Amino acid sequence: MSQPLPWSYSSLEDFVNCPRSYHEKRILKSVKEDESEQMIWGTTVHKHFEDRQKHGTPLPRELMQFEPLMVRLDNIPGDFFAERKVALNRQLEPCDFFAKDAWWRGVIDWTKINITDRKAKIYDYKTGKMHSKFKQLKLFALHTFYSYAEVDEVDVKFYWTQTQMTTGETYRRDEIQKIWLEFIPDLKQYVEAFKTDVWQPRPSGLCNGWCPVTSCEFWRPRKRR
Repeated sequence: MSQPLPWSYSSLEDFVNCPRSYHEKRILKSVKEDESEQMIWGTTVHKHFEDRQKHGTPLPRELMQFEPLMVRLDNIPGDFFAERKVALNRQLEPCDFFAKDAWWRGVIDWTKINITDRKAKIYDYKTGKMHSKFKQLKLFALHTFYSYAEVDEVDVKFYWTQTQMTTGETYRRDEIQKIWLEFIPDLKQYVEAFKTDVWQPRPSGLCNGWCPVTSCEFWRPRKRR
Protein backbone atom coordinates (compact mmCIF):
# COMPACT_ATOMS: atom_id res chain seq x y z
CA MET A 1 0.00 0.00 0.00
CA SER A 2 1.31 3.44 -0.90
CA GLN A 3 0.17 6.84 0.28
CA PRO A 4 -2.11 8.54 -2.28
CA LEU A 5 -0.50 11.48 -4.01
CA PRO A 6 -2.03 14.94 -3.61
CA TRP A 7 -4.58 15.42 -6.35
CA SER A 8 -5.81 18.27 -8.50
CA TYR A 9 -8.79 18.58 -10.79
CA SER A 10 -6.67 17.59 -13.80
CA SER A 11 -4.91 14.65 -12.11
CA LEU A 12 -8.18 13.20 -10.79
CA GLU A 13 -9.72 13.59 -14.24
CA ASP A 14 -6.67 11.81 -15.65
CA PHE A 15 -7.20 8.95 -13.19
CA VAL A 16 -10.91 8.69 -13.93
CA ASN A 17 -10.24 8.59 -17.69
CA CYS A 18 -7.79 5.69 -17.25
CA PRO A 19 -6.08 4.51 -14.03
CA ARG A 20 -3.45 2.63 -16.08
CA SER A 21 -2.47 5.77 -18.00
CA TYR A 22 -2.44 7.83 -14.78
CA HIS A 23 -0.11 5.30 -13.14
CA GLU A 24 2.33 5.27 -16.05
CA LYS A 25 2.41 9.06 -16.45
CA ARG A 26 2.20 10.36 -12.89
CA ILE A 27 3.62 7.62 -10.65
CA LEU A 28 6.03 5.49 -12.67
CA LYS A 29 6.80 8.46 -14.94
CA SER A 30 7.62 5.94 -17.67
CA VAL A 31 6.13 8.17 -20.34
CA LYS A 32 5.91 11.89 -20.86
CA GLU A 33 3.34 13.83 -22.82
CA ASP A 34 4.78 16.32 -25.27
CA GLU A 35 3.77 19.93 -24.71
CA SER A 36 1.54 20.91 -27.60
CA GLU A 37 1.48 24.29 -29.29
CA GLN A 38 -1.91 24.90 -27.68
CA MET A 39 -0.47 24.21 -24.21
CA ILE A 40 2.47 26.56 -24.84
CA TRP A 41 0.08 29.25 -26.04
CA GLY A 42 -2.07 28.80 -22.95
CA THR A 43 0.95 29.27 -20.68
CA THR A 44 1.94 32.39 -22.61
CA VAL A 45 -1.53 33.94 -22.31
CA HIS A 46 -1.70 33.25 -18.58
CA LYS A 47 1.70 34.86 -18.02
CA HIS A 48 0.82 38.02 -19.96
CA PHE A 49 -2.50 38.35 -18.14
CA GLU A 50 -0.74 37.93 -14.78
CA ASP A 51 1.91 40.53 -15.60
CA ARG A 52 -0.75 43.00 -16.75
CA GLN A 53 -2.83 42.57 -13.61
CA LYS A 54 -0.06 42.40 -11.01
CA HIS A 55 2.50 44.80 -12.46
CA GLY A 56 0.62 46.88 -15.04
CA THR A 57 2.74 45.47 -17.86
CA PRO A 58 1.01 46.29 -21.18
CA LEU A 59 -0.36 43.33 -23.09
CA PRO A 60 1.51 42.48 -26.29
CA ARG A 61 -0.09 43.48 -29.57
CA GLU A 62 -1.47 40.00 -30.25
CA LEU A 63 -3.41 40.12 -26.95
CA MET A 64 -4.58 43.73 -26.95
CA GLN A 65 -8.16 42.64 -27.64
CA PHE A 66 -8.26 41.49 -24.01
CA GLU A 67 -7.42 44.88 -22.52
CA PRO A 68 -11.14 45.69 -21.95
CA LEU A 69 -11.37 42.48 -19.91
CA MET A 70 -8.35 43.51 -17.86
CA VAL A 71 -9.91 46.91 -17.15
CA ARG A 72 -13.25 45.34 -16.25
CA LEU A 73 -11.58 42.98 -13.78
CA ASP A 74 -9.46 45.81 -12.36
CA ASN A 75 -12.64 47.74 -11.52
CA ILE A 76 -14.26 44.94 -9.52
CA PRO A 77 -13.90 45.75 -5.80
CA GLY A 78 -12.10 43.39 -3.44
CA ASP A 79 -8.72 42.01 -2.41
CA PHE A 80 -6.95 40.76 -5.53
CA PHE A 81 -4.91 37.60 -6.20
CA ALA A 82 -3.43 36.36 -9.51
CA GLU A 83 -2.17 32.87 -10.37
CA ARG A 84 -2.61 31.86 -6.76
CA LYS A 85 -1.30 28.41 -5.80
CA VAL A 86 -3.67 26.96 -3.21
CA ALA A 87 -4.12 23.70 -1.30
CA LEU A 88 -6.23 21.90 1.29
CA ASN A 89 -5.14 19.16 3.67
CA ARG A 90 -7.24 16.09 4.56
CA GLN A 91 -8.93 18.05 7.33
CA LEU A 92 -10.05 20.49 4.60
CA GLU A 93 -7.91 23.24 6.08
CA PRO A 94 -6.06 25.66 3.77
CA CYS A 95 -2.34 24.90 3.70
CA ASP A 96 0.75 25.79 1.71
CA PHE A 97 0.81 24.45 -1.86
CA PHE A 98 3.98 22.45 -1.11
CA ALA A 99 3.03 21.42 2.43
CA LYS A 100 3.72 17.78 3.31
CA ASP A 101 0.09 17.30 4.31
CA ALA A 102 -1.40 18.87 1.17
CA TRP A 103 -4.24 16.69 -0.15
CA TRP A 104 -5.79 18.81 -2.91
CA ARG A 105 -3.91 21.42 -4.97
CA GLY A 106 -4.97 24.01 -7.50
CA VAL A 107 -3.94 27.23 -9.20
CA ILE A 108 -6.58 29.96 -9.37
CA ASP A 109 -5.96 32.45 -12.21
CA TRP A 110 -7.85 35.48 -10.83
CA THR A 111 -9.61 36.11 -7.54
CA LYS A 112 -11.23 39.04 -5.77
CA ILE A 113 -12.49 38.72 -2.20
CA ASN A 114 -15.05 41.30 -1.11
CA ILE A 115 -15.47 40.84 2.62
CA THR A 116 -17.91 43.77 2.85
CA ASP A 117 -20.38 42.06 0.51
CA ARG A 118 -19.42 38.58 1.79
CA LYS A 119 -18.78 37.54 -1.82
CA ALA A 120 -15.88 36.37 -3.98
CA LYS A 121 -15.33 36.31 -7.74
CA ILE A 122 -13.03 33.89 -9.54
CA TYR A 123 -12.00 33.71 -13.19
CA ASP A 124 -10.18 30.82 -14.84
CA TYR A 125 -8.78 31.56 -18.30
CA LYS A 126 -9.26 28.91 -20.98
CA THR A 127 -7.54 29.07 -24.36
CA GLY A 128 -9.01 25.82 -25.69
CA LYS A 129 -12.45 24.76 -26.86
CA MET A 130 -15.48 25.55 -24.73
CA HIS A 131 -17.02 22.89 -22.51
CA SER A 132 -19.57 22.82 -19.69
CA LYS A 133 -17.63 20.84 -17.06
CA PHE A 134 -17.56 22.99 -13.93
CA LYS A 135 -15.97 20.67 -11.36
CA GLN A 136 -12.72 22.62 -11.46
CA LEU A 137 -14.63 25.79 -10.59
CA LYS A 138 -16.42 24.00 -7.76
CA LEU A 139 -13.08 23.08 -6.19
CA PHE A 140 -11.99 26.72 -6.37
CA ALA A 141 -15.24 27.72 -4.64
CA LEU A 142 -14.70 25.12 -1.91
CA HIS A 143 -11.19 26.40 -1.21
CA THR A 144 -12.52 29.95 -0.97
CA PHE A 145 -15.20 28.96 1.54
CA TYR A 146 -12.64 27.16 3.70
CA SER A 147 -10.21 30.08 3.47
CA TYR A 148 -12.65 32.91 4.17
CA ALA A 149 -15.30 32.37 6.83
CA GLU A 150 -16.72 35.77 5.90
CA VAL A 151 -17.55 34.70 2.32
CA ASP A 152 -21.01 33.24 1.77
CA GLU A 153 -21.13 33.29 -2.05
CA VAL A 154 -18.56 32.55 -4.74
CA ASP A 155 -19.14 33.45 -8.40
CA VAL A 156 -16.79 31.33 -10.52
CA LYS A 157 -16.35 31.65 -14.26
CA PHE A 158 -14.36 30.30 -17.17
CA TYR A 159 -13.23 33.00 -19.58
CA TRP A 160 -12.84 31.55 -23.08
CA THR A 161 -10.24 33.51 -25.02
CA GLN A 162 -11.25 32.08 -28.41
CA THR A 163 -14.76 33.52 -28.15
CA GLN A 164 -14.28 36.11 -25.37
CA MET A 165 -17.27 34.54 -23.63
CA THR A 166 -17.74 33.53 -20.01
CA THR A 167 -19.51 30.51 -18.54
CA GLY A 168 -19.82 29.49 -14.94
CA GLU A 169 -21.94 29.20 -11.85
CA THR A 170 -22.46 30.75 -8.42
CA TYR A 171 -22.17 28.66 -5.26
CA ARG A 172 -23.27 29.34 -1.71
CA ARG A 173 -21.72 28.21 1.55
CA ASP A 174 -24.66 25.95 2.36
CA GLU A 175 -23.84 23.91 -0.79
CA ILE A 176 -20.42 22.73 0.44
CA GLN A 177 -21.54 19.21 1.35
CA LYS A 178 -23.55 18.85 -1.86
CA ILE A 179 -20.52 19.83 -3.95
CA TRP A 180 -18.24 17.34 -2.20
CA LEU A 181 -20.68 14.52 -2.94
CA GLU A 182 -19.81 14.91 -6.63
CA PHE A 183 -16.15 14.06 -5.93
CA ILE A 184 -16.43 11.31 -3.30
CA PRO A 185 -17.04 8.32 -5.66
CA ASP A 186 -13.99 9.15 -7.81
CA LEU A 187 -11.83 9.89 -4.76
CA LYS A 188 -12.75 6.54 -3.19
CA GLN A 189 -11.58 4.75 -6.34
CA TYR A 190 -8.45 6.92 -6.40
CA VAL A 191 -7.50 5.99 -2.82
CA GLU A 192 -8.34 2.32 -3.42
CA ALA A 193 -5.99 2.15 -6.41
CA PHE A 194 -3.08 3.30 -4.22
CA LYS A 195 -4.13 0.89 -1.47
CA THR A 196 -4.28 -2.17 -3.74
CA ASP A 197 -1.72 -1.05 -6.32
CA VAL A 198 -4.18 -2.10 -9.03
CA TRP A 199 -4.39 0.26 -12.01
CA GLN A 200 -6.92 -1.04 -14.47
CA PRO A 201 -6.92 0.25 -18.05
CA ARG A 202 -10.12 1.99 -19.11
CA PRO A 203 -10.42 1.85 -22.92
CA SER A 204 -11.88 4.89 -24.62
CA GLY A 205 -11.40 7.07 -27.67
CA LEU A 206 -8.22 8.39 -26.04
CA CYS A 207 -6.60 5.03 -26.80
CA ASN A 208 -6.57 5.94 -30.50
CA GLY A 209 -3.24 7.72 -30.54
CA TRP A 210 -4.01 10.34 -27.91
CA CYS A 211 -2.61 8.45 -24.92
CA PRO A 212 1.22 8.34 -24.64
CA VAL A 213 1.20 4.85 -23.04
CA THR A 214 1.94 2.97 -26.24
CA SER A 215 2.77 -0.24 -24.33
CA CYS A 216 -0.91 -0.66 -23.35
CA GLU A 217 -2.78 -3.45 -25.14
CA PHE A 218 -5.59 -1.04 -26.00
CA TRP A 219 -3.37 1.60 -27.61
CA ARG A 220 -3.86 2.20 -31.32
CA PRO A 221 -2.09 4.66 -33.64
CA ARG A 222 -4.04 7.77 -34.49
CA LYS A 223 -5.89 7.59 -37.77
CA ARG A 224 -4.65 10.08 -40.32
CA ARG A 225 -7.26 12.11 -42.14
